[in-house]
Amino acid sequence: MTEKEFYELLIQVIRRDNYIRKNELLELLKSSNLSCDKTYQFTRNKWNHYQEYIYITTTPANLINLMNHKTYLEKKIVSIYPVNDDYEWEFWGLEIKPGKVEANEYVNQEIHFEDIESQIIESIANAKYIIWIAMAWFTNRKIYSVLIDKKKQGLNIQMVLDDNAKNHNTDFKLEDEFEVYWVKIQSRYTNIMHDKFCIIDLNKVIHGTFNWTNAANYNKETISIDENKVTARTFADEFMRLKLSEFSE
Repeated sequence: MTEKEFYELLIQVIRRDNYIRKNELLELLKSSNLSCDKTYQFTRNKWNHYQEYIYITTTPANLINLMNHKTYLEKKIVSIYPVNDDYEWEFWGLEIKPGKVEANEYVNQEIHFEDIESQIIESIANAKYIIWIAMAWFTNRKIYSVLIDKKKQGLNIQMVLDDNAKNHNTDFKLEDEFEVYWVKIQSRYTNIMHDKFCIIDLNKVIHGTFNWTNAANYNKETISIDENKVTARTFADEFMRLKLSEFSE
């Protein structure tokens, strides 16, 4: 297992844990580097195994905050550390130190078939800067309420919505709270703006079959949550195209 593979596995394990400060730690790790120091000093625990130290290097500004998670990190590292008869090293300690951090492009994809609404709400709740939404139908009050909270935190929230009766006849008015662009698809046929995606911080995108409606919770639906700047910016380009199209207002 390479250092990069170990780093990605560590993040995946933390992401699925119920650690109360998980989101803070994940953000810190994304701006840190992980490296291994394989020594040739015997551990005396396993035959012919040597001590190996794992170093996490972070910026001086993040050092104290990351140090607060050291005990938890050590436990997670022990739980995934690849010690077996074919591996000659044994985990011997975690060191967290300040230093220069190389660009570290973290990429992750999660596919969800169940509990989709809560996954969307969690992603929105963790947004820090922008939320751009393109949605065929948006009538879900729970998601609306979380977006209101994020608006109060100063986030830039914009929406491109299909101009249909269902979106206009909700018990809340999206256009009263957010920057909304209504899209009309004009052709010989009855067509709609059928996109269903949400861009978060130009780094994450949620996309799939799930409309933001209450009824969607009872359908067989799928979403993908991709943490990938290239993917997110591709969707952002499409959002801008829809927003500026001649059929939006």
